[in-house]
Amino acid sequence: MSKQFSIVPPTEQAWINKAKALDRFRWQQLRQRHTWFGATLRTIRERIFDSVFGLFAHYKQSPSQATKGCDFLLFQGSAKVILLKRKKDLIALIQKNGHHLVEVAHETPQVIIQKKMVTKPPYAVPLRYYGYAAYAEWITAHYNPSLVINDRNGSLVSPFLRLSLNRRSHLLVHLAHASTLEQSRRLDMTDYDYYFLFGQSSLDALKARTLRFGNTQAVLAGSHMIDQAFDLPPANVTQKTILVLGVGPDKEKKEDYQRTYALINTWASQNPEFKVLIKAHPRSRVPFWQQSALTCKNIEILANNCALAEALSQTSIVINVMSNAVIEAALAQRPIIYVNTTAEIDIFDQKSYFGEQVNSIESLSMQVEWIQSNYQLSIENTKKFTEHHLSHSIYGLKNTYKLIVDLKNMNKITCQCLNSTQH
Repeated sequence: MSKQFSIVPPTEQAWINKAKALDRFRWQQLRQRHTWFGATLRTIRERIFDSVFGLFAHYKQSPSQATKGCDFLLFQGSAKVILLKRKKDLIALIQKNGHHLVEVAHETPQVIIQKKMVTKPPYAVPLRYYGYAAYAEWITAHYNPSLVINDRNGSLVSPFLRLSLNRRSHLLVHLAHASTLEQSRRLDMTDYDYYFLFGQSSLDALKARTLRFGNTQAVLAGSHMIDQAFDLPPANVTQKTILVLGVGPDKEKKEDYQRTYALINTWASQNPEFKVLIKAHPRSRVPFWQQSALTCKNIEILANNCALAEALSQTSIVINVMSNAVIEAALAQRPIIYVNTTAEIDIFDQKSYFGEQVNSIESLSMQVEWIQSNYQLSIENTKKFTEHHLSHSIYGLKNTYKLIVDLKNMNKITCQCLNSTQH
């Protein structure tokens, strides 16, 4: 029988203490990137905005209403994130097993005030954090969830949502939708009861950060987006089909990433015997590749509804620039070529597994030829890469489901403490 745990409810002072700690944390974040004067100006601007939000929240609040409640509240980063359907398999598995799940978006302050999605916090909160605390209290009171699955990185709502939930003996679980290797300052926020991570490399990256706000229990849960669909047999080396993993729209419009795409495009035009498939980032309309496909007949842009596992099943080699999908590609035993003409840091440490960074036509041709001659060794390298970045292999979805059900039932799970850098 599983050992159970209980939640210690926060004290009356917890909300005030949280606000003071957030002040210190936000100042330290700003000082990492700005001079004292620049950080001071930005702090003043942020406090004005937050105070106005808090003032409106104070006068627009609605009374707390008891609801039937739900087992799980999936608190997505935004309405746009919901449309991406990244968690559709997890949602289906939860609902299939008879649990009541509600999916909602993290709203903007304007929408929160407009729709009166604010309820008076149980204890005193400074005006500058009142809006965030009141929204967190409204979420908790309105939906009455046993457990909240959080998606949004770096939200100021999260610390207060955790307090509101813990007051009711409920939990906040943050579910990483990618590895936590990038340098985004949003990843400094770790104020969750449990933080579900892809694997050891993600935990190592969080530990290495100079700033972390909030103590959490880190869980190497694997990826909730991975299941047995990625349990693919090795491809035939003679297949000569290459899959290019696209980067996000914020990156692909930059000149250095355009050069990377141009390199791949030129190589494809010089090697018509290879079929080159383009797997777009979910938010990208791939304008570069749309144009390239008109003149290069061996380039094909896969449909938006083509699942990554399906795309990988058609592929013998994968070209990655800087996409988290490289983890799934390696899991599917597809040899990887790291192509990048930018000066950005290789956050996945791909060169330790797949060879040096490719930044020329000649080196790309050499890497393709080497893989074709050493296909089995290339597959072995993908396995080592996967072990470093991903726990629970193809069972990430099932494991994530099991873990959140265990936590909902207050059963202890395997985890390790990741402490805040705030004292």
